[in-house]
Amino acid sequence: MKISECISEFIIDQRVKGNSHLTVSYYERSLKLFVGFLGDISGDELSLLKCKQFVLYLQNDGSKNSVTIQTYVRGVRAFLSWLYVNDYIDFCLTEKFKLPKAQSKIKDILTPAEIDILFKAFDETTFLGIRNSCIVSFMLGSGCRCCEIVSLKSDSVHVDEGYALVLGKGNKQRNVPIGDIAKDKLRLYMSLRPDSEYFFVQENSAPITSDTLKDLFRKLKIKTGISRLHAHLLRHTFATMMLTLGADLYTTSKLLGHADVKMTQVYAKIINQKKDDAVNLVNGLFD
Repeated sequence: MKISECISEFIIDQRVKGNSHLTVSYYERSLKLFVGFLGDISGDELSLLKCKQFVLYLQNDGSKNSVTIQTYVRGVRAFLSWLYVNDYIDFCLTEKFKLPKAQSKIKDILTPAEIDILFKAFDETTFLGIRNSCIVSFMLGSGCRCCEIVSLKSDSVHVDEGYALVLGKGNKQRNVPIGDIAKDKLRLYMSLRPDSEYFFVQENSAPITSDTLKDLFRKLKIKTGISRLHAHLLRHTFATMMLTLGADLYTTSKLLGHADVKMTQVYAKIINQKKDDAVNLVNGLFD
């Protein structure tokens, strides 16, 4: 069976499993690179050497950093494991085809001064200004991903009880906190928003999209002058804030919707290497 045919079946399998559009797209990009390098060979022609040559090809490309390369290889390894489990190859390549090392990066966080600048950027005399301030406040106080904000349903937000039920990666639901600051903004927004199945909407009641959020943070970056601002920076800030306040890794991992607590450990490095910033963040928000 040709690799291209196997990839098509693998992608169908990922959709059937309920993986998100973003996850499926990630696998498609990774495997497009893989088959583009190998050619449309048969499964029997796969080898550890060819897999290592693929890594060298990525490393010599010059346009991809070590983290990006590792991400692509992770997608290929998932595919190779699937091939073995489904009997398309009779050897487990992933046992010896390891992830290449990637440069360890410390995730950035917003400072209290930047958070203050961020919220001053909203015109809260307009519906959109109130909604956008509400989105940022909710993301900063819950650590939600963009896709979780877009898909948030109206009946899943429980302001008085202080939590919301979000749909995360792999269609897994989890409760996230709604802090006191966000509660006031949410109540104001809820008094103005048109009726809709989705919580965050346009003025015409149509749900917001991922493009809505991209445009929001693009404009905020320009208006605030925070050049490194992006939606995920709010998630990094939330995670760091939780750990600095004394939450354990397991609890923080569950709040973030991480599949493995090891994914959360990277935030502990922020506290160790940027202690002053992390402590000032908490003091600035909760004094």
